[in-house]
Amino acid sequence: MARKDPLSRAQEIEEQIKKLQEKQRKYIEQAQREIGQYLMETWDIEDIEQAKLLIDKFKEEAKKYFGSGQNTEESNEQKTSDQ
Repeated sequence: MARKDPLSRAQEIEEQIKKLQEKQRKYIEQAQREIGQYLMETWDIEDIEQAKLLIDKFKEEAKKYFGSGQNTEESNEQKTSDQ
C-alpha cells in the first residue's frame, strides 16, 4: 500500500476539521432554537421583543444563581427530590 503525501494528508485533515466545525455549528444552532422555543412555551410568550425584555430583566439574577457555586448536578438533584 502506497503512503500518502504528507501535504495531501494534511489537506484531508483540514477538510475534516471544516466539516466537523460545520457540524458543531449546526448542533449549537439547534440547541439554541430548542432553548428559545422552550423558554417561549414555558413563559407563554409569543412576542420576540417581550421575550428579550424578560431575558434582560432576569439576566443578573440568572448570573447570580449560576455563579453562586451551584452546579448543574446539584440543580438536577434538587429537581428530582422535589418530585
